[in-house]
Amino acid sequence: MNNAVAFDIYGTLIDTQAVLARLTDLVGDKAQAISQSWRQKQLEYSFRRGLMRDYCDFSVCTRQALIFACREHAVEAREEMVELAMQAYAELDAFADVPAGLEALHKQGMHLYAFSNGSRTAVERLLGRAGIGHYFTAVISVEDVRSFKPNPDVYAHLLRSCGLPAAQLCLVSSNPFDVLGAAHAGLRSAWLRRDPASQFDPWETQPDITLERFSDVASRLPEIYRQTMA
Repeated sequence: MNNAVAFDIYGTLIDTQAVLARLTDLVGDKAQAISQSWRQKQLEYSFRRGLMRDYCDFSVCTRQALIFACREHAVEAREEMVELAMQAYAELDAFADVPAGLEALHKQGMHLYAFSNGSRTAVERLLGRAGIGHYFTAVISVEDVRSFKPNPDVYAHLLRSCGLPAAQLCLVSSNPFDVLGAAHAGLRSAWLRRDPASQFDPWETQPDITLERFSDVASRLPEIYRQTMA
C-alpha cells in the first residue's frame, strides 16, 4: 500500500517567529499584541472569504489583517511599515527539527506533499529558501479551487492531486482547524502540538495521533496506517 503525508506549512514546517521579531523592530512593545491579532484576523478573513465564496490570494487576507491589527492597537498602518512586515513572511526559516524529520520520512520512501492556504509560488519560494523544497513530491495550493481550509473542497483537491484515497493520506498540521478539516474529509490526521500550552478543540472528532515533537512523525506514522488497516 502506498501511503503519503501532506504537511501544512506556516507554523508546522516554517517558524513564523521572525515575523514577531520584525514587528518588534517596527512597532516596539505593541508587537506581541499586534502579532496575535494579526494571526487571528488572517485566519478569520480566510474563513469569511471561503464561506462567502469571495476568494483572493492569501497574501491579501494577510495584509488586510495586519492593517486591522495595527488600527486595533492604535498604530498607524503606514504603507512602508506594512510592506516591511509583509516581507518577513517571505523570509522565514524552517523549524530546526524539520529537516531531520523530513529526511527520515524520505528514507522510508514516503511521498511528501506541501499543502497550504498560500499560493504555490509563495510556498515554493519559502520551502526553497528554507532548504527543504527537494523533499516534496509537489506543492498543493488552495488557489486551484479558490477557497481556503477547512472547506472540504480543498481537501478533496489535495486527494485528487495526490491520486490517493483518503485512508492512505495523512495530514500533519499544528493548526487544530486544519486537522479537523482533514479528518472531516476522511483523511488520516496528526496534530503537531508545537506549543505545550495549546489545546485541541473539544469536538467529537480528534486527531488520529498527537505529536509533541516533529521528530516523532516518522516513527509514529505507521501507527496511523495500522489503524486504517485494522
